Amino acid sequence: MAVLKWEVQLRHLAELTDLDRQAWAGLEARSAEPNAFMSPHFVLPALTHLAGGTPPVLLWIERAAGGLKELVGVGVFHQSLGTRAFPWPHLTAYQCEHSYLGGLLVDDASVRPVLEAIQTFLSRHRCVWKGLEMPKVHTAGPLAEAVAALSDQRGQPAQLLGAQERAMLTLEGCGEALLRDQLGKKLNEVNRCMRRLEELGKVSWHCLREGIPEQSIEDFLRLEHMGWKGESGTSLRSTKAGEAFFREMVARFDADGHRALFTELRLDGQAVASTCNFVSGTMGFAFKVGWDPEHRKLGPGMLNEVEFIRKAREVCSDLTTFDSGASADSFINRLWPGRRDLGLLLMPSSRMASLALTAAQRLRESRQARRPNQTIDAIITEVKA
Repeated sequence: MAVLKWEVQLRHLAELTDLDRQAWAGLEARSAEPNAFMSPHFVLPALTHLAGGTPPVLLWIERAAGGLKELVGVGVFHQSLGTRAFPWPHLTAYQCEHSYLGGLLVDDASVRPVLEAIQTFLSRHRCVWKGLEMPKVHTAGPLAEAVAALSDQRGQPAQLLGAQERAMLTLEGCGEALLRDQLGKKLNEVNRCMRRLEELGKVSWHCLREGIPEQSIEDFLRLEHMGWKGESGTSLRSTKAGEAFFREMVARFDADGHRALFTELRLDGQAVASTCNFVSGTMGFAFKVGWDPEHRKLGPGMLNEVEFIRKAREVCSDLTTFDSGASADSFINRLWPGRRDLGLLLMPSSRMASLALTAAQRLRESRQARRPNQTIDAIITEVKA
């Protein structure tokens, strides 16, 4: 029987071959935690068009047996000299301004050995990085649970900070009953808005899953640029780089088959509301929305989302759940009843880094309790004693 080995390499984007990118996409499809924002279809366009400064490094983990190798883990990181949360040199998971979920891609059957291999790699004597900092990680997911178990076993406890709720949608429960439960009497108002919109012309709703037409991409960019996003310069169309990133990303997901998902509410054939979403594994991931402010009083964005809930089981029968990517003040929280917590996951790989995390945590706690502030050095000295 061939002996299994877990090999960790540092890779650079410029050296990745087509076969490497295909292996990355294949790993995404069987990852323990679906994550469209760690897909090569998202990360590579983001790094091409949006990134600045020092190029990131990739942790590339392969399982080797009998001369054959298989990719079982990928992480994209920037080097950090230290942060308030992790006051020691470490690797911080890459996030661009459009990333709504973080972490690693890890083969579903290899979570523990992949994390052990990363821990061993980072704990080497000459390795300057003493752990990982990963924002926006599912706090009860397989990755966070495995990191916690492994770190506790090594006597270097991991930390999860700043947990925040994220709205989720279970597609099996979608339909009219869910809308009544979530909106109550307000559903009557939503239906009245739809009837008033229908008085202006022919209204139709569409879900596009493959072969996304150029018109739909253009309509989305136009609608997302309208209103406050365009005025504040935060829309994708506000910069050439942002639009180029979006177009390449959509093309990559679309070319992979059924993985770009647009919904549209049209009035006389013209889109007045649009959403862009992506698929990873059996999960959908909401990206951004846009609607025509000319019809603001009728809430076209809300009407588009309501129609999605009505028809989700039909148009997304291959999916189980949807991640909203939404903030706590988003209107989507009124519509999507599911929740999960995301937080900052800190994984130390040395005793000193673990002490630094403990010191930083105690300093935060002392400030919250309004006790006299202590320096991190003082707390580390106290912990050592």
